[in-house]
Amino acid sequence: MTGLIAVHCGAGHHSGKYHREYKKVCNRACRKGMEVLRKGGSALDAVKEAVIVLENDPLTNAGYGSNLTTEGFVENDASIMNGKTLSFGGCGAIKKVKNPITLAYDLCVKQSDPLPLGLIPPTLLVGPGGLQHARNVGLKIVSNNKLISEKATKQFVKYKGMLELQEENQLLDTVGAVCIDDTGHVAAACSSGGLLLKRPGRVGQAALYGSGSWADSFDKVSESSVAVCTTGCGEHLVQTQLAKEIAEDLKHCTCPTSDLHKTMTDKFLKSRYLKNVKQKMGGALVLHVSLNGEVSILWGHSTETMAVGYMRYTDQKPQSIISELPNGAQVGQTVNISGSHFFINKNSQ
Repeated sequence: MTGLIAVHCGAGHHSGKYHREYKKVCNRACRKGMEVLRKGGSALDAVKEAVIVLENDPLTNAGYGSNLTTEGFVENDASIMNGKTLSFGGCGAIKKVKNPITLAYDLCVKQSDPLPLGLIPPTLLVGPGGLQHARNVGLKIVSNNKLISEKATKQFVKYKGMLELQEENQLLDTVGAVCIDDTGHVAAACSSGGLLLKRPGRVGQAALYGSGSWADSFDKVSESSVAVCTTGCGEHLVQTQLAKEIAEDLKHCTCPTSDLHKTMTDKFLKSRYLKNVKQKMGGALVLHVSLNGEVSILWGHSTETMAVGYMRYTDQKPQSIISELPNGAQVGQTVNISGSHFFINKNSQ
């Protein structure tokens, strides 16, 4: 049987003393996603469940433990995309929803539901409107205090009032997942608490179409399938629409590894939209499925580190890695690409 789930805990600076903990949470998320696949669940369901695990861990900057706004609130962004249907759902600046990825998922799966009077189902909901929708559909709502971790509180107190932050002190631990299920279809999901001391109402790449997550297996018979989720400085990723750019470039590539490096170099580090940005802080987790059955799990980042985990249907346990820029490489100006490659039996799909 086919099936592979991969997750990340963000691109940024992961202190060495926490490397083991980041690997553990990646492993737990992979196991949860694989549990869905082994029960016959879809890639869309698997990435949702994997991201819920990441959102619930205070180590990450998503859901519980997210960075606080300047007013001391948690406001989350999330998105999810179904490669089979190309349906997308996103939410931004959402308060009190315990797992924002569940709100994005609800919007995604209801894209084809008919509404009275010919009304169009929403793709993206933000702020109070998103919270009200979450309440209406029965998602878990909690108080703001229930989403604030001890770590987030300490960081808020430390940096509150600072006019400028040094880049190495910013936490960019957006989380995400990509997956292929037994039908050969892919999905991607992304969730984030946003930048440290962001302004209330700020929406980052994790919520936005083409920027945080992208998945396309609509025509897996005649073209490669691709799923992407991004991480890093949301403003940089929004301005470059990096998730979609990577997916489009890899749809018809001959070498996904070299093409990912080229896309992140030409369309991110050298992007004309970021010409006035000295350090471009970003990363991406990519699942590429070629027509010959080769599956590539790739990750690239311009930050110091990126925490990644993945698990195949046949694996007994996940593999987790803390990817690091090579010695001497300049943060925000160099991209590091790594990954693993496997083969699947496409006749079984």
